[in-house]
Amino acid sequence: MLKDCQAGEKFKGTVLVTEWKESPFRSKPGSFITMTCQDISGTLPAKIWETKACHYGWLQEKDVFQVEALVSEYKGVRELSIESLRPASEEEIDLGQLLPSSPLTAEVLELRLQKLRNGIQDEKLKSLLDRVLDHPVNGALFRQAPAAMKMHQPYLRGLWEHSLGVTELAQNMAANYPEVNSDLLLVGALLHDIGKIFEYNFERAISYSTEGRLLGHIIMGVELLSREMDQITDFPAEFKTKLLHIITSHHGRYEWQSPRRPKCPEAVIIHYADALEVDLWQFRQAKRENPNEEWSPYVRSMERYLYLD
Repeated sequence: MLKDCQAGEKFKGTVLVTEWKESPFRSKPGSFITMTCQDISGTLPAKIWETKACHYGWLQEKDVFQVEALVSEYKGVRELSIESLRPASEEEIDLGQLLPSSPLTAEVLELRLQKLRNGIQDEKLKSLLDRVLDHPVNGALFRQAPAAMKMHQPYLRGLWEHSLGVTELAQNMAANYPEVNSDLLLVGALLHDIGKIFEYNFERAISYSTEGRLLGHIIMGVELLSREMDQITDFPAEFKTKLLHIITSHHGRYEWQSPRRPKCPEAVIIHYADALEVDLWQFRQAKRENPNEEWSPYVRSMERYLYLD
């Protein structure tokens, strides 16, 4: 596995190439290839210093390769210097060993989800959640999609894991505020990122879909929930407006690409629960990646080093 590679060792195995590009040498004619290799354990950057014409053809057409490489380290970051590369045969490809998944099993996540769903009292909101989460396509996508490309839970079942974490945090926060509609809060928190089921492609490498790049998950989430609410007879107009507001405001700030800022109690709680869940996931991830360190490397998304002791 890539995570087990240590500088100076040899690596031999099957990897998924998620991105690549040709880069010119600075001090001599010619070019080399930089790329990102992935397996279930994580990713490592890689370089092919001695390129061949066949490499470019393969990389344009294929994404899973058998590689042999030397593991090196540059500025504290491990990378692969690839010595040989060939497309993997169909018999050698096991996507279950190439795409990272949540450390939480589907069984554990489903139990947590059902516990939350069982707590909803309002029949219209329960019907909406059933239409989304029990849909044969959209429900399956919700349980499989990543939560993000890099910042948090960038793996299969990541959206499911993140949505449950946000909802449970939001419920705990709301316990101190009796004016909060607990059913609306729960449904809004579970579905706040539902547009991400369309924002990403994740059948092979995790990447943005065309619609995801052009529209983003907030707009796609609004469209999906609007369609579903319109299919429910006499769905309360107030619930529809507030749920769409939760979707459009959950990023909280305009500079974070939030179309609106939270303007009702449920939306405020969900925004802060969302931000808290993301930040704490980054602490846990930094601890997992640096188990024996007092401090993490600089975490660019949080603009700080993290104290891990």
